[in-house]
Amino acid sequence: MAVPRKKQAPVYDPKRRTSFVVEVLGNQTVASALRVNKSQPSRWKSGAEAPSDRAAAGLVDLDYVLARLLLVWDESVARDWLSTPNGFLDGASPLEVIEREGPLPVVEAIDAEASEAYA
Repeated sequence: MAVPRKKQAPVYDPKRRTSFVVEVLGNQTVASALRVNKSQPSRWKSGAEAPSDRAAAGLVDLDYVLARLLLVWDESVARDWLSTPNGFLDGASPLEVIEREGPLPVVEAIDAEASEAYA
């Protein structure tokens, strides 16, 4: 007799990811960071609309970076950190770097700053 498989939760859930990112950063910042209309994150959050492939990739990147940031700092510090020029990122803000290069350099900057904070 075959063993039934457990139903797995979807890995990508735009409503959940959008809710988290908007809760921390605010609707306007998310829309600006993803270069979408300011009403779109609200539509994604409600399920009325799904993000485009480009916006979905950016949403996942923001979700990942925020999750990493919140391991180190609280939400208010995370919000400020993302929009402030950063020495580890050659003076660019983390949001600019996420848009241009993706999340990896930003995660490396988080790790570098966190290690200095705890040194």
